[in-house]
Amino acid sequence: MAKKDLHDERLEKGLAALASAGIATRIAMDAPRAENIAQLKNAIGRSAETDIAAIFLLGKIAARESLDLIREIEKNATDKDVKKEIKRALFKLAQKGVAIADETAVERKPAALFERTLEIEAYMSAVDGGGGRLIWIAKAQPNHGLQVIQAMLHDREGLLRFGGMHMKRKELRGMADEIKQQHGVSMIAIPWEFADQMVYEAYEKAKARGQSGLENFHDIRSLIGTGKPKAFTHPIYVKLGTGDLRDGPWREQSRRLLDEPELRYWVLIDDWVKGFLAQIEDARTSRLVLNPVQKEERLAAIVRDAVKTLCSGDSGKAFKQRMEDTALYFYETGRVEQAKLSLAVAQQVGAGDPGPLDISFLTGLMQKSFAFFMSQQKAQKEEAESSLIIRP
Repeated sequence: MAKKDLHDERLEKGLAALASAGIATRIAMDAPRAENIAQLKNAIGRSAETDIAAIFLLGKIAARESLDLIREIEKNATDKDVKKEIKRALFKLAQKGVAIADETAVERKPAALFERTLEIEAYMSAVDGGGGRLIWIAKAQPNHGLQVIQAMLHDREGLLRFGGMHMKRKELRGMADEIKQQHGVSMIAIPWEFADQMVYEAYEKAKARGQSGLENFHDIRSLIGTGKPKAFTHPIYVKLGTGDLRDGPWREQSRRLLDEPELRYWVLIDDWVKGFLAQIEDARTSRLVLNPVQKEERLAAIVRDAVKTLCSGDSGKAFKQRMEDTALYFYETGRVEQAKLSLAVAQQVGAGDPGPLDISFLTGLMQKSFAFFMSQQKAQKEEAESSLIIRP
């Protein structure tokens, strides 16, 4: 059994033990709070498994008291899995903004991105206008820097590029800075198991459509694992919970997402979108006598039909993932309300239908996409006409 599997098995055993003792039942597993710290402190020392479980829950509580208790446990920790869970918990607290103060004066500062002590780390960019996102998975090599896997994933095409290289942590940080300066996009930290699952699923999609250049995929990926990875819950449901966010005026407010810098250039370039262009052109040039209101209603109906297509079948599955990834990106870059709106859209798309009312974000995105294709068609037509002009 792999070390990761054994660790997770011990964690589950510890959580079960806490539940049997009546401790975990009084704690919200997904969102324990500061008032639960005393209960967890009383559970420390019963067994290595309960220590692992308690540390796991402490890592979810963004409070100084939680950090202090983890540090106290760390002083006497000898079990490898307990130490491993301590590192994970400290990593989570650092992400939540709780400063990690080390014993030496040299390192008395909050942990920063790309300065982790985890054995394996992973990072993800925002989703770009066409549906692509960059994934990095880095494994530390003792005294030899990092082995880094780089992957470019696409909603529709799957894995577009994949490769591995050795680099120093400073070089990885420099690459992230360059992406931020040139494109205004940050690389956010994500669980490496989730990153591995995303990359593997993208590989299978690319392989199914005959993508070349991925022959060394398994050799490179063997750095972190072999075989198909276990299913991993999307991290946004850990951050925001699994509750339904489709409450209140989210449909109208969702259009705000189009104003976010990372989404300003989003357009849907799937082939099925082009199929609606003829309908739009027909509605605009119809010989039927339509007043402006009727024409507007006809165009709106075409947009609604296109949104329904976006939410259905494979398109719906891919776009749901895109919105979940975007929600996670917004959450990790401090935009919680935008994250909630993105996840609400993802939840509705996941239902397979936009519902009876318009979702302003999807309507606006579809309108932008139609405008993009129509401007392309116009430019191509003008270019073709100009090429036929006989010049003296």
